[in-house]
Amino acid sequence: MAFCRPTFDTDALDASNANHRACEAGAAPGVSRRAAVVWLGLAATATAAAVEDMRRAPASQQAAAVAPPALDAAEAGFLAFSRSMTGHGDLAPQTAQRIYAAMAQRSADFPMQAQRLAQLARTAGDPSALLTSASEAGLRDTALAVVAAWYTGTVGSGGRASVVAYADALMYALVRDAQTAPTYCADGPAWWTRDPPPIGVSPPVEKAATAPPTTGFPMPTTGSPPPPRTEPQGSTPAGGAK
Repeated sequence: MAFCRPTFDTDALDASNANHRACEAGAAPGVSRRAAVVWLGLAATATAAAVEDMRRAPASQQAAAVAPPALDAAEAGFLAFSRSMTGHGDLAPQTAQRIYAAMAQRSADFPMQAQRLAQLARTAGDPSALLTSASEAGLRDTALAVVAAWYTGTVGSGGRASVVAYADALMYALVRDAQTAPTYCADGPAWWTRDPPPIGVSPPVEKAATAPPTTGFPMPTTGSPPPPRTEPQGSTPAGGAK
């Protein structure tokens, strides 16, 4: 019986081996090692040039990605009122936009109310005086609703509530040096085992407890206060009726 001796295409085999060695050296098949080094050098040079251009870009272009949103006149006035009413001059413009939009959606009267409150904020000296002016103008509930919205990060209640802020809500921002918002991690594992920072305020003065009456109907001595109102005056309640 005769056997046929297999034949091989030596040129193809040599080319395959060359490509394999090129891949092991980090080059693409069919590309020499020298060419691969040149291409990598060009890519690194282009990347470095792009980074340098970014570094030398005007500050206005560098900050464009994190610049606060542009506010219209009504929103800017609302933000100015909010800062005066809360006593916090660093309130975020984006959150002001959200609160304004959520309150305007709930009350057609809110834009006019916000305009009047912004006018009052221009002459009020402090939050207490501003609240007095708002009360005299018949806008006390709306002014307090704005404050509550900034502190709670919500507008409305129940199924109609809108979340306008979470970690930036003032109820978390005021204690950020010692307590983070729930679900956020602060300063690594077991951060809560460290001593809290000094409070920097005087301890509260406890008032003498009033003795409960001994006659008549019993009066509750404890109870949870109602939640703060976070909707402007004239809001449409659930169901659509005003």
